[in-house]
Amino acid sequence: MTIHEDVARPGAGRTTAPLPPAADLFRDLLGSVPAVTDRVVAQILAGEHAYVETALPDGALHAVVAVNIEALLRSMGGEPDDLAPARDAGRLKAEYGIPLASLLHAYRLAGLALWDEMVANAASRHRSEELLRASSDVWGIIDRFSSVAADAYRDVVDERDRRSQHARSLMLVALLDADTPLREATGILRTLGLPEQGRYLVVSAELDPTGDDPLPDVEARLRHRGVRSSWSTWGAERVGVVACRTDAELAGAVEVVGAAAAARVGVSGAVATVADVWRGLREARLALECVPRGTAGSHAFGAAPVDVLLVTHPEQAAELRATVLGALADSPDRGHLLDTLEAWFDADGSTAEAARALHCHRNTVGYRLGRVEDLTGRSVARPAQAAELYAALRATRLVPGGGARTTG
Repeated sequence: MTIHEDVARPGAGRTTAPLPPAADLFRDLLGSVPAVTDRVVAQILAGEHAYVETALPDGALHAVVAVNIEALLRSMGGEPDDLAPARDAGRLKAEYGIPLASLLHAYRLAGLALWDEMVANAASRHRSEELLRASSDVWGIIDRFSSVAADAYRDVVDERDRRSQHARSLMLVALLDADTPLREATGILRTLGLPEQGRYLVVSAELDPTGDDPLPDVEARLRHRGVRSSWSTWGAERVGVVACRTDAELAGAVEVVGAAAAARVGVSGAVATVADVWRGLREARLALECVPRGTAGSHAFGAAPVDVLLVTHPEQAAELRATVLGALADSPDRGHLLDTLEAWFDADGSTAEAARALHCHRNTVGYRLGRVEDLTGRSVARPAQAAELYAALRATRLVPGGGARTTG
């Protein structure tokens, strides 16, 4: 039987039932712990370069092997499980960067060495059959100890990763701070693994109360395109800096972010130097506000200048909305009229295309546009008035209190 990393832990922390009459075979081996320890340590050092290459303190490996072998024998002899040595072994190996596979291999070697001693002891006393009947319990205990050690190992690694991620997040926030000196910002780029030369995009993604990732797997998707990035959670948003070398990478990064967007996401324009990254954050936040509330999608700064103007000056946008829409704002058909107006603009003024998008007859579109003119005093047929209607429509979508689309 072998020891597997994925062994479940149902027995962790419980008391092992005695194994009479073979229990004394295991207790008899407690005096052999030093010899077995020497044998196991020699095998580990001969076959595992990870132990030789780390700065593990002198005697630490020998000590941890010894206490684990003794704890294993006592459990096999019917004493209550003492899993502390296994946890200590897992934490020690993780702290010194010894691979998990090496930790598990050490338990396997200890198990085999103990089994050889047990076989010899049982044979000398003509009790080999008793040992064979107890073999499943013996290897079950060894599996349990190795599983507990592996869990402790992973706990240390997970905690280290969390601390590392927290530190990287703080550095990214500093990079986006306008008061961070250029020299320090350049050093942060190096630490984050981002190139010091090139152009950068800054991304701002809205976090909802559930905390769900607004850009699932975005870093891996960008990496697949050969584009490096760094991300952090900052208040109610997830922010990122994306480093690009060419126009093609810039366009590809915007495309990847758009495809990953599961919430409102804003992307800055291309930032030429690290000294201006903080301006990119401002652009990204403005771009985010150009995505209507309650929807998911991305917006690139500069793609719709009118929208940026409206979200930058919300009070004036609300005044524009009220002035232009007039009586339409109080009409019971307000939602359908605004949806029709939007579909008409999206269709570049084609009544037929707008009708197809709205799943209605083109005459219905014409009638509704006529109602818009009646209620606002502005016609889509007149360019200046159409521009006012478009700006007021965008204000309803982007500025709080403007109203949302209808559902039918």
